[in-house]
Amino acid sequence: MQLKRSIMKNVLQWLLVILPLFYGSSLTAQNNSISRKTLLQQQLPPTSVEEVRIDEITCAPGQGAPDHYHPGEVYGYVVEGQIIYKVYGGEPVLLNPGDSFREAAGRRIEVFKNALADKPSKFIAIYLAKKGQPLIVLTSNKNQ
Repeated sequence: MQLKRSIMKNVLQWLLVILPLFYGSSLTAQNNSISRKTLLQQQLPPTSVEEVRIDEITCAPGQGAPDHYHPGEVYGYVVEGQIIYKVYGGEPVLLNPGDSFREAAGRRIEVFKNALADKPSKFIAIYLAKKGQPLIVLTSNKNQ
């Protein structure tokens, strides 16, 4: 169990270092130096991770995901646009480029949509899952 947590922690640390290389903002090479900007630091719950999947997701203007939850942890980073994010029972949050977020395993996401009516929004989603586990489960009961 401790080994799995250590591996998961190392994977997340690696992802937080490598993703900005593709999207620019948090690591910059200047005069042969590297600077680091922490985007998200999160204690991980006890869990078993067998797969990591990284998706770049683009939402059309005003478009979003239906009411849902994720069986595994999801971590994200907004690349462009604005996203409205609301966990069931919580307050809506406006995410801007450079913002990071966490969707806890099993926690219902009531709203996740592009806040812009005229431009797409783009984010990176990092899914931590067990092999063969679905990444997203649509919630059919709005009163859950």
